[in-house]
Order: sequence, then C-alpha cells, then structure tokens
Amino acid sequence: MSTKPERIAIVAAGVVTPIGQDLDTFWSGLLTGADGISAVERFPVGDLRVGRGGEIKKLTRAVDWRRVSDCRATRLLVSAADDLCVQAGERPLDVEPARLAVVVGTALGGVEEGERALCGGSARRLRAALYDAPAHRLARWLGARGPAVTVSTACASGATALTIGAEMLRRGEADAVVAGGYDILCRFVMRGFDGLRALTRERVRPFDRRRSGLLLGEAAGLLLLRREREAGARRLGTLLGSASASDGAHIAAPDPDGRGIERAMRRALVDAGVGPDAIDFVSAHGTATPLNDPIEAAALRRVLGPRAGAVPVNSIKGALGHTMGAAAALEAIVCLLAGRDGQVPATLGLEERDPACEIDCVQGSPRAVRPRVSLSTSLGFGGCNAALVIESA
Repeated sequence: MSTKPERIAIVAAGVVTPIGQDLDTFWSGLLTGADGISAVERFPVGDLRVGRGGEIKKLTRAVDWRRVSDCRATRLLVSAADDLCVQAGERPLDVEPARLAVVVGTALGGVEEGERALCGGSARRLRAALYDAPAHRLARWLGARGPAVTVSTACASGATALTIGAEMLRRGEADAVVAGGYDILCRFVMRGFDGLRALTRERVRPFDRRRSGLLLGEAAGLLLLRREREAGARRLGTLLGSASASDGAHIAAPDPDGRGIERAMRRALVDAGVGPDAIDFVSAHGTATPLNDPIEAAALRRVLGPRAGAVPVNSIKGALGHTMGAAAALEAIVCLLAGRDGQVPATLGLEERDPACEIDCVQGSPRAVRPRVSLSTSLGFGGCNAALVIESA
C-alpha cells in the first residue's frame, strides 16, 4: 500500500491543441476522429523531407496578448491556463498568490525565440529562449508568486511535472499547483527530427502493421492539483501514483527490452497502492515508430499479465502528432475524460494492428467503457520513462 500522507486531487484541466483549443472541443475531436495534421505554414519547410505536423493555425482564446508576450510557447501555455481557469470556475485561483505554484515540462522550452534572436532579433528574445522563461511568464499571468519550475525529461516531461507538483503539495510548499507540459512546432525541431529520419511521409499509424514513423505537433495541457481534503467536491479525478525510470540505452532509440518503461509502470502501481488488475484503460505513448510501439506493447503485456489483451489502449498521436513536452499531460487528461464520459477514443490511423503489438488498442470508433483507474505511459529520448496512475472522479 502507498505510504503517502495525502491523496492529490485533479480539480480541472485546460488545453490548446491542433484539434481544439478548449477541453470540450479537444475531447469531442478525439471522439469524432478529428485529424489535426496538416501542412506546416508558420515557417519554411520546402527543404525538408516532411513538412507536415500538428500545427495550431491560429490561437482563438479571448486573451489580451499585449499583456503576455509574442513568444509562441508562452501563448500556448496561457491559452491552456485560460481554459483551465474557465473549467475550474476560479480566476486567478482561490489561494494566496504565494501559495500557488507552477510546474511545467517541456522538451524545447523557448527555443524558437533563440532562433529568432540569432537571426537578427534582440537580446530580449534571447532571454525568452531560456527554458524557464515561458513558465515564469505563465506564473505572472496567473498571479502566482509561489515556486515556478520548469522540468525537461524529453517526451516524459509532462508526467514529471505532474509528479513534482504533487510532491510540492504533499510537502506543504504550495496549496495549489498548475502543472502540465507544452511544446511548439519550430524549424529547429523539425529539422532535427527530419535529420533523424523519424518523420513519416504517410499518416501516423500507432500500433499499426504499416506504421512508418511519427509527425510532430504543438500543444499545451495543464492540470490544477490540490490536496484532496482541500479540493472540494468539484474535481476530475485523483493522481493515485507516479514513477520515473531511466534506462539510458541510447540517446534517441528506446531500450529494446523496454526495461525502463516497465520499471516506471510497476513502481507507479506500487506508488498508487493498486495492482495490475485494477487498471481499466491505458493511455499509451504510442508514437507509431517501428521500434517504440512493439517495445511499449511488450512492456504492457508483462506488467498487466493475463489481462493485457482485455484492457483497452489508446494513442492520441495519430490525431495531434507527437506534442513532446505536452504529450504526457494530454494523455493524463484523456484518462480523466474517458472516466468522466464513459468512452475511450479510437486510435486515429490504426487500421491493421501489428501482430507484434498484442494489446487491445481501440480502433475504428470509440469504445463504451468507463475506466475507473487508468495508466498513462511516456517514453522519452535519453531513456526518460514515466508512468502515471489516475483515478477518475
């Protein structure tokens, strides 16, 4: 059983994604099969092998952007935070500013601002390129004067941020935490993944026999965390447990034996005080790369045991692309909404399941199931692995 002194409630969530810039539109898009992949328009891609991704064409939140900045990463965070405040019914939040903390995960931070500064911009833009600059600007917009933390564990960053936020609450360092993750599409990251030949020229097909790679996306996902006794009746669910594990097998490729993600899942279950039999749904990393999907599927089979073929699994990357630092936060939100509404979205792009991925990946149409306890998995570059166990309200 877990020895933690306090359960952590997830009160509300907010998002900005290529298929919806508020929680309800995002969720409706996943359930109806919305495709957020398109030709990238914000910067030149003519010299790249692949010029498509999950791009947000225009931010539509009614925010006074003059009070924010023209940094796109900051604007994504503020858009998600504005949605979170609407969902929570609290603005700025019902805690003292000094007791409100911000913890965000990102793979790239404000790297686009660095690009712009080096191409003739000002020193102010170079300051905005610091990894923690968007988090501090978000804290200023929220009126938060508690800790403002940025964490980077590659594509597991959003899960790491939620773990740190929960521990802040348990240690009494804050009374409320806005935690999650973000990343943007920019030329720097597109060129990098293009050089790795990781991007597909076809559609993204998680766990599909014909999968040939990922596409990148941009998004932000934020969750409001409170100690359970202080959260009140209004909530989406509870963060039961979390864990991280590093395998360090390769700078970019996953460990072929999946040891890191398996350890993270097992430790998260122990941290939550539940066994594998309690898991009703898995929100998978599911990048649609040839290596990642069968490795993740095999690790899930080992952890879930005989029930592995009966637990529904979903990947949202076919709809959004790989949103890097935002991915784990969005996938945690999917766990909460699936439990709330009794539906698990289909995995967009999956048509012919790979026999090497022997898991029950939902395809074709949403499945009517109401998961009470869900598992979310994340695998990042450099052997960064994380898992979350989430209970729906």
